[in-house]
Amino acid sequence: MSIEQPPTNTNNSKLPLKFKLRLSRSKMNSILALCAILISAASFYATYMQAKAAQEQVAAAERQLHAETWPWLQVSYSDYDLEAERARMSVRVINSGTGPALIKSMQFEYQGNTYDNLKALLNHCCNLDAYKEALREVQADNEDINYMKQFGWYVTSDPQNALLADGNDLVLFSMDRSSFNGHLWEKISNIAHDIEVNTCYCSLLKQCYTVNKASEVKKVAHCSNLKS
Repeated sequence: MSIEQPPTNTNNSKLPLKFKLRLSRSKMNSILALCAILISAASFYATYMQAKAAQEQVAAAERQLHAETWPWLQVSYSDYDLEAERARMSVRVINSGTGPALIKSMQFEYQGNTYDNLKALLNHCCNLDAYKEALREVQADNEDINYMKQFGWYVTSDPQNALLADGNDLVLFSMDRSSFNGHLWEKISNIAHDIEVNTCYCSLLKQCYTVNKASEVKKVAHCSNLKS
């Protein structure tokens, strides 16, 4: 006689497992608050990156505008006119930049003295007014002949507050050499290279600069003091 035992299930892995996750109200609120913080941080970062990109675009546009309107003044000296094929002394201020320049002031220094214009310097060192008066006297005695042209009349200009377009130049002093003015011409020519020139000018964007005879440019707040 045999005794039958009830079957047993040895495969425990097949037993259904049920898990029930229960969250308290405070934990749920904390999770929601954390999600809100993360979303806000992401939104803030996106806004920050957009603002930064916009600022960089504005800065790039400003740099481009400054480059397109940047004036650069240089003072040049020559003693011969190749086109006219004659000795002609010329002192010019040239705008080699990319935008117009408003010349606020120019100062000329020679042997420790400072002058507001080139004519005053040349009159002090070389008696330019005496030469001018001599020409007028000769011209007055002989009105039929243009002695001022034949004897070498000079031309000067005042650069103060002059607007100089890019690529243009302004003649500060010019004189043709002749037998009448040879001594004066040589005297001015000999000192021309020793004259220091300091110019202060501004762009159309009201950015101001100083430049010396060596073409060294320095940005300044304004043009009230060339030596600042």
